[in-house]
Amino acid sequence: MPKNYQSYSKDELVRELNKLKKQKKYGLVWEDKPEDVVEQCKTKLPVLNYTHEKKIDVIYIDPPYNTGAKDWKYNNDYVDSEDPYRHSKWLSLMEKRLKIAKKLLNKNGVLICTIDENEFARLGLILEEIYPAYQITCVTIIHNPAGVQGKNFSYVHEYAYFVYPKNGNYIGKTTRQEDLVSPLRDWGTISKREQAKNCFYPIFIKDNKITGFGDVCADKYHPKKSNIILDDGSISIYPIDKHDIERKWVFSRNSVEKIIDQLFIKKISGEHVVMRRKQEASYKTVWDDKRYYANIYGSKLLNNLINIKFPFPKSLYAGDIIKSCGWIKMSVS
Repeated sequence: MPKNYQSYSKDELVRELNKLKKQKKYGLVWEDKPEDVVEQCKTKLPVLNYTHEKKIDVIYIDPPYNTGAKDWKYNNDYVDSEDPYRHSKWLSLMEKRLKIAKKLLNKNGVLICTIDENEFARLGLILEEIYPAYQITCVTIIHNPAGVQGKNFSYVHEYAYFVYPKNGNYIGKTTRQEDLVSPLRDWGTISKREQAKNCFYPIFIKDNKITGFGDVCADKYHPKKSNIILDDGSISIYPIDKHDIERKWVFSRNSVEKIIDQLFIKKISGEHVVMRRKQEASYKTVWDDKRYYANIYGSKLLNNLINIKFPFPKSLYAGDIIKSCGWIKMSVS
């Protein structure tokens, strides 16, 4: 029955307001019933919380997807599609584990959680509530191209939520299936020299190999052409196009030496051109590589190794989820 606030005294209104402040203002409200695992962590199993608090680099969890099948328990009772509180119970289960995970992650730590369409939206909300100071990115993984037929759509994918600090580089690079080769000279509407003066400098080559990089050119200096032969037989290359328009290199003078191993020289129409070969790329938010097909690289692979039927195996290459956390590799090297 709605409360009649008009009949409240001032003190009663203040007490009611204080109660409302403590409640969740938006998002999710669910049954918060203690579980055995959480209670045990407080008393009988405190070791991990004390020895590894804020020391874990990556936590990857693959919780029950809550599909409605009778395949997981909550407080010793199976939860199925007929349970009117199945979403509430799932949220209660996840909240406790996500809070424990947060205590274990170090300041640069990354949490990864896989899920499907059944709890995808609710997981996103609870992550935002527990990890408000983190960046949260949801990646779609095509793991079953044949699809699992739903009432209306055939589902071919699942999701992986990545939760990581907002500032810094925490996700690494992946290897391209094919190298991306392109000129180092910029092009397009924002590629002219005056738009980035520190990107106009000579690159020296000799015998078709890069030997060094010159200083940023003074504003008054204008090379007559892109290739200028020097007295010692070496060549200085400037980012000037075939129409003698002064462009700029994609990289500034301060950063170009970091990618020198990606650069090579190619002769095009009698002119030496600086090219870049990129073998790495940023991870995309949709992973559609065949390596992630659970049937081929999961079920069939296991069937060839063991006679036991393993339910819902992931692809062997699902390990890329952890491998993608690039800062870990840098800290180890």
